[in-house]
Amino acid sequence: MTRARPAQRARGTVRPHSGLMAHAARIVVYPPSPTGGRRVRADGEAIGIAHSAADLLEFLRRVGLDPEAVRLDDPHLIEWRGGGPTVWL
Repeated sequence: MTRARPAQRARGTVRPHSGLMAHAARIVVYPPSPTGGRRVRADGEAIGIAHSAADLLEFLRRVGLDPEAVRLDDPHLIEWRGGGPTVWL
């Protein structure tokens, strides 16, 4: 019996979640740099360097998230590396 080949995904599309894969946060905030600020990525794309929670919320607004609805401590949305939402220096 021949197995059907899966349809090829269009470039840049997201594969549906099977429920078995490890969860990856949509937003990644990197450790503070020695010169100040934290690099921020959304869905794998660099979106800026935040120097405060207000900067981060503005970046999130620009990628289509409602800053009023975002919880900075939500691990399903934001992965904090090198300190949480209170560490900016």
